[in-house]
Amino acid sequence: MLRLAWRLLPRSLAGRVFILFALSMLVFGGVGMGMFYRHQYLQHIEETQDAANTLVEVAAQAVEDSALIGDYDTVKRTLATMMLQSPFASAAFIDMNGGVIRVEARRDASLYPAPAWLVAHVGGELYDVNRVVAAGGKDYGVLRLHFDERRLASQLWLLLVQSACLAAVVLAISLAVARALLARWLRNLDNLRFHDAAAPIRPDAPLEIREAIKAMNRSAASMRDEYGQRIASLMNSLVQHKSALDQAAIVSEVDREGFVTAVNDEFVRQSGYPREQLVGRALALAGGGWSPATTVWRGEVAFRGEGGERQWYRTIVPIFDAAKNVDKYICIDFDISERKEFESAIVRNAMRQGLIARLGRKALEAGPLVELFEMAARLACDGLGVRHAALFAFDLEAGSACLQASRGFPANTRALPFPCPAGSAAGETLTRWTTGLLGFEDAGSSIDAVVVCAGRPFGALAVYAPEARTFQEDEDAFLNGLGNILATAVEREDARNRLTYLAQFDALTGLPNRHRLGLCLEEAIAGAAESRRRAGVMFIDLDRFKSVNDMLGHSVGDELLAQAGRRLQDCVRTLDVVARLGGDEFAVVLPQLGTSSEAEPIARRIVEALAQPFLLQGQQLYVSASVGIAAYPDDGMDAATLLKSADTAMYGAKQNGRNNYQFYLAEMNANAALRLQTEHQLHLALERGEFELHYQPKVKLATGAGMGKISGFEALLRWRHPERGLVAPFEFISILEETGLILPVGEWVIAEVCRQLGAWSSAWASVPPVAINLSARQLGHAGLPDTVRAIVEAAGVDPSLLEFELTESMLMLDPEAAVRILTDLKRQGMRLSVDDFGTGYSSLAYLKRFPLDALKIDRTFVRDLPGDSDDAAITKAVISLAHSLNLKVVAEGVETIAHLDALRAFGCDEIQGYYVGRPVPAAQCAALMAEESMAVA
Repeated sequence: MLRLAWRLLPRSLAGRVFILFALSMLVFGGVGMGMFYRHQYLQHIEETQDAANTLVEVAAQAVEDSALIGDYDTVKRTLATMMLQSPFASAAFIDMNGGVIRVEARRDASLYPAPAWLVAHVGGELYDVNRVVAAGGKDYGVLRLHFDERRLASQLWLLLVQSACLAAVVLAISLAVARALLARWLRNLDNLRFHDAAAPIRPDAPLEIREAIKAMNRSAASMRDEYGQRIASLMNSLVQHKSALDQAAIVSEVDREGFVTAVNDEFVRQSGYPREQLVGRALALAGGGWSPATTVWRGEVAFRGEGGERQWYRTIVPIFDAAKNVDKYICIDFDISERKEFESAIVRNAMRQGLIARLGRKALEAGPLVELFEMAARLACDGLGVRHAALFAFDLEAGSACLQASRGFPANTRALPFPCPAGSAAGETLTRWTTGLLGFEDAGSSIDAVVVCAGRPFGALAVYAPEARTFQEDEDAFLNGLGNILATAVEREDARNRLTYLAQFDALTGLPNRHRLGLCLEEAIAGAAESRRRAGVMFIDLDRFKSVNDMLGHSVGDELLAQAGRRLQDCVRTLDVVARLGGDEFAVVLPQLGTSSEAEPIARRIVEALAQPFLLQGQQLYVSASVGIAAYPDDGMDAATLLKSADTAMYGAKQNGRNNYQFYLAEMNANAALRLQTEHQLHLALERGEFELHYQPKVKLATGAGMGKISGFEALLRWRHPERGLVAPFEFISILEETGLILPVGEWVIAEVCRQLGAWSSAWASVPPVAINLSARQLGHAGLPDTVRAIVEAAGVDPSLLEFELTESMLMLDPEAAVRILTDLKRQGMRLSVDDFGTGYSSLAYLKRFPLDALKIDRTFVRDLPGDSDDAAITKAVISLAHSLNLKVVAEGVETIAHLDALRAFGCDEIQGYYVGRPVPAAQCAALMAEESMAVA
């Protein structure tokens, strides 16, 4: 519908304005006529109703008089008179007896016909008139009048038709006048067409049209000025373009036969010929296959001028005359020599990149390096357009080079070394040697790329040309690209070999690792089974290595392992294999054994060699070794079982005091299982409260006979297992050390001793000190002094009641660190003593620096007193040394009166042992102190 309305809409402005005006007039005229007719309609109905009421009142007076005397003829005449020129269709008088006098109006044939809907509507608006006739208070009848709807509708319809016709005439006249005026006013817009001068303005033109014509005149004047400037600028630009074209392009003018008639200065400069030689010659002589035609010709031509051959891009445009015939040709050339050379360089570079990619793919295949070297030499020749290429490998130590791969070289030169010094002279020597082989010593040119692997020159990839030639930067980059791929391939091959090595050998010691040990052991077992002999394996663990590693650092531990590996290799036979399993564990495969006992001297040499001091970072350190031995076929039929048996035997050597060797025994498996079970249970013992302390008393030696009073106690750790009862210390102390559980258990021991000292201090005024044994792991813990300080302060006990005992081997692991830790503990007020003195390798220089209070003589020197003169001499020397250093001396292991008398004679200060008292729980210690207190009192 909307599209149809747009199609019916007039195209001219006058038509559209007229349509708008006409529609507006129709709308307003229709609305006005409707409102007028409605007013007239309502007014006519109201007037008719009022007139009927008035008429019936008048008629009623006459009827009343006639009815009073019974003159009904007069009543009828009165009704007939009333119907004349009245709006009623009928009139009737109805008396009280039901008699009716009715008069009908005559029909008027001249009435204007009205529509039925209007008749019905008028009938609905009017209502019949009824009047009661009465006289003297008595009713005589009813006067009833009925309206004539057709007459009234006819009058209203005639009024409507006459009004509509009048309005139509007025509207038609108005539209005609408006159309004429609108056409005259809009005719002024015809003057807005473009003229050289300003458009005229008519006097009767409306204001808006006047303003539009004025604005158009101003715009036209501005456009004329702008077009003039543009034409001038365009002419100037054309001149400049022609000048620029002469500067940038090679332009010539050719006649219709193809001969040059004129050339610009650029043509003369590029060709190198004078203008006189160029004019008059055929254009075809200047290159290209062009012939005169009526179409534009484009193509590349090769022009040979005085400066050599150049590449031009040529465009030849025909110029036509008025008759559409070719008048002449304009030839425009651009020098594209540099672009063509650049395109050729791109193609060459793409080709070289493809060659580099081919070599890279070959390198990724991880094939033999020789094939890769040969391919590199071949691709170097193809990429640089030469016939000779070679890859050399340098031997920097020997100062020589060797041909690894080549192309174009004699076959007998492969693997022929020649002297090649390092530095810049190497390239000159290499060039002289290769050019001599190729037969052009006095001429030719070369270029090479050094192949650098892991920061060291592996060799050089070089190409040679017999003619004098200058190699460009992109060619050098291509050769270096090949060299980089070769370097990566060589490094990858080295890394692969290194990984293969590391997969079978230990990086720290250079010894075979666990994997290779398994292979060697399987080979040894297979050889022994075939020859019906025996094969053996040793499992070696360094004692106290963890303490060295924790206290002195991993660098010292690594050096210790390296030295230990070298000592092991010096102890075995030629066919034996020494391997490192990991950590401080080593193994030795013994492939040829007649009997199991043949392994014993080897084990003895190993134990003795590893017991010798190690010099690490300027100081001597002592470790030992525990060695377990197992033999095929008695202790296992395969490598895994045999190695497990040797491991079990090694643990047996540790339980027997370390620094020894043990052969595997079947019952060791039960011991190993018990050890694993014990280790598992120890992890839960502390939180379950299964640990307890027993205290062994120490007494002073009186100058006379007998013993003095209790001078202190030594706290000894005990484990009360819920099923096994009290477990012997040697069964679990070493496990606590190895697993690291000694640290939390050691803190518990210190806290428990402080708690017990606090309880005793509450009961007695004088309480003897209690000694606590520190382990190597505790001493190596940097936070030990702070931990002790926190425990003592929390317990609120006197620090002087605590004494810490340390072995001299622990102190000598890292003397400097031990001095710092012990000084800190001494500063807190604790006592310090050296336990088992004389069994280690103490340095007297360090012993003097340690802030010690006492030395404890080991029970091994006390056991044979007084009968063993050597032990007696050592004991007296130790006591004398300690007293000279103002240290107290305590002797351990005193079990007889003879021991006591001898120590008293030597001047010992205190003794400890079963003769004095066994380790007892804290309650019994309290009883001893109570008895002693009562005796003093």
